[in-house]
Amino acid sequence: MRSLVLPLAALSLTACMVRVPVSEQQPPPAVYSQAPPYAAPLPPTGYAAQAPTDPYCAEAVGEAQDAAAVASATGRGRDMDRAARAERYARRDCR
Repeated sequence: MRSLVLPLAALSLTACMVRVPVSEQQPPPAVYSQAPPYAAPLPPTGYAAQAPTDPYCAEAVGEAQDAAAVASATGRGRDMDRAARAERYARRDCR
């Protein structure tokens, strides 16, 4: 009896399969993110030009991000207040 069960199980599985020719298969989607079709094309150099960054604002944003990371890691109220204060200063001074 057992000798009939395995061949019958294999036959039933192949009966449910659908074969798709290689020419009809779609390529897998890219793993990395793609630019949307409506995005502006990059310049020939491949880099988009950025406005020069004010060193004070760069530091203020970095401090605000660091404070937010500490606050999310510790969850303490003092750290959350410090992160909110650093964010307010960065928003106020670097509009």
